[in-house]
Amino acid sequence: MKNTGLKITKQRSVILDELRKLTVHPTAEELYDIVKHKHKGLGMCTVYRNLEHFYKEGIIGKIKGNPTRYDGNITPHNHIKCIQCGKIKDVFVEVPINELEINKLGYKLHSYKIEINGLCMDCNSKKAKIKGRNKNV
Repeated sequence: MKNTGLKITKQRSVILDELRKLTVHPTAEELYDIVKHKHKGLGMCTVYRNLEHFYKEGIIGKIKGNPTRYDGNITPHNHIKCIQCGKIKDVFVEVPINELEINKLGYKLHSYKIEINGLCMDCNSKKAKIKGRNKNV
């Protein structure tokens, strides 16, 4: 937590360390379920409050939606979201953005996020099994 206005505390370290270990994008509640065993006395409100502090300081990412999810990886990347279960994974693909076209619109490109939606392997398998059963009826 260098170069931020946040004081390093044991609770903050536990929350941030656990979030950064994850390859999934947990909700505050899901992260709380993980960290409450690592630091006794850590409350749900503390997790919520610190996630918001981390996000405002640019230490973590936030994926807005219902529910809001958090990302411990702040390197440039996009996400793919399952349209059925809501699972989100990181996607590291190059997407050509024509900066000249952006400039013609009167903007200087700062950053961009691409929204990718699909059906994850688990949901796709479930859907195929249901389709197979319906054919036999």
